[in-house]
Amino acid sequence: MKVLRLPWKGREVPYATLDVIRGCNCICKTCYNRTQLGAKPVEQIAREIDLAFSLRRVEFLGILGGEPLLHPQIVDIVKMVKARGVGAVMLTNGILWNEQIAKVLAEAGLKMVYFHIQTGQRRPDLKESESWEEVEQLAAQKCAIARAAGIDAAVSTTVRADQPELLKLTLDAFRRNRACSHAFLTLERSMQTIDAGVEKFAATNDVETCRIELGRLGWLPFAGIGGRIHPEKMRWLIFHAYQRLDAQGRETGFATVPPSLFERSIFALLRLCGKRLPLRTDPSPAAVVVRIILNALTGGPFRNLFFALGTIIRGERLVGKNVFVEAFPDLLPDGRAEYCDPCVDASIQDGKLVPPCLTDTAFAKEYQA
Repeated sequence: MKVLRLPWKGREVPYATLDVIRGCNCICKTCYNRTQLGAKPVEQIAREIDLAFSLRRVEFLGILGGEPLLHPQIVDIVKMVKARGVGAVMLTNGILWNEQIAKVLAEAGLKMVYFHIQTGQRRPDLKESESWEEVEQLAAQKCAIARAAGIDAAVSTTVRADQPELLKLTLDAFRRNRACSHAFLTLERSMQTIDAGVEKFAATNDVETCRIELGRLGWLPFAGIGGRIHPEKMRWLIFHAYQRLDAQGRETGFATVPPSLFERSIFALLRLCGKRLPLRTDPSPAAVVVRIILNALTGGPFRNLFFALGTIIRGERLVGKNVFVEAFPDLLPDGRAEYCDPCVDASIQDGKLVPPCLTDTAFAKEYQA
């Protein structure tokens, strides 16, 4: 089934990020930050917020680093985002995340938090960083704290498409994490080798390989974005799915929702009327059931019809589960860097939006938002 191509270009991109600090209290082997610039003054961040709004019709604004919770004025930064009438999103390693900071940030206006917790990190709150059980337990604890404070919770991790057994562990843990609604999977790259003009994993660690492996696990892609040099090749994919849960929170059904004629018609109608494609929506449970039924009847998986009817009969709860897959930049044979176009996560550097993974490289000079 063909993936919906998101028509976001220029000002139509609904998301951008703020790089607020470079210091970090965690070491990740694939981190793309290579400079230690410290915390940005809030006055500079305010100017970057203004610039982001002048370049894009922002609906959500991400706050990242480094580790944003190390910024001494992080609460003020969240308040600044909220004051602009958009959703504030944060990417954190979660080391400093607790009930108190969750409460304060929820009151300041934080809408969503991504926790980057995975094996191989050097961090003080994991006794054994290679233990999948400990990583899963810690991520579930951090997500539960966020949800208790009224903040939507998500996980972020680096994966290898050529290691399907690890992909399965990651997706299974995500499905078991009842407090988590989104998973952001970034395909592993060594930015240091790209800087040096050497590429690794490009042939076996691309988005298409990951799409095939996720398909074997029951996940079908919904929409995507291509590359700036090869726009026909997907580099960013989103997968929509729903869990059906019983009163004890156990999964009794699972349905992945690829694009059918119904969704394609809705998207075409929105564009015809000059409306924007939604970045995130929170439909009612009844609307979700109707959407799954219409999807099944207009070209989606027909088994989803029985999933939806079973939900009505059982009266059980539906929970959305969304997976994003993104490729780190590829180094092409001619020396050019290939990356998503547009970069949904782009942040401000030198007066323009730049992919954050390229901020500390010479390739940042090539990018035009």
